[in-house]
Amino acid sequence: MKHLLLTAALLTAASSAQAFDIKPGLWEAKMTLTLDGKVFDPMAEMNKALAQVPAEQRKQMEEMMAKSGSHMPITKDGYRICYTADMLNNPKSVMDATKSCTTKVTTQTAKKISGTFDCPKEDAKGTFEWTAKSDTQYEGVMTGKNSKGKDTVIRYEGKFVSADCGKVKPVK
Repeated sequence: MKHLLLTAALLTAASSAQAFDIKPGLWEAKMTLTLDGKVFDPMAEMNKALAQVPAEQRKQMEEMMAKSGSHMPITKDGYRICYTADMLNNPKSVMDATKSCTTKVTTQTAKKISGTFDCPKEDAKGTFEWTAKSDTQYEGVMTGKNSKGKDTVIRYEGKFVSADCGKVKPVK
């Protein structure tokens, strides 16, 4: 879950110099994690574990997550996230809100954001790159080392679902 939250935070990492050219609204994101050369699909593992939890207990867990402020509902293939126009026009404000990571943007255009991150509490540091393939599709990669010095690569992609985020609240 730490990687999921870190990824979500870094998806919005940038300075306010230029807006990122994707549509605001509800997005579905997928990710794969490679740890020291071994591919791991966090969503598949989570879904496999959840499949073994009785329906009533799973519902209680989902309700607890919603009450705790989890803004990224898990789906069969990934997770959903809401991007507001303000977040895309001023993504630095979202990163400043996390306070647990330091992000340095080295490249920023309407189609690409890249840089470095350092999250001491997560014991994670490395580089990130986010590319808008169109206004309805993005992809990205984060590379770094975990606390044991093992190489970590997180690849993610997102696709636009709807201009209306529905019950999914924006990341704060």
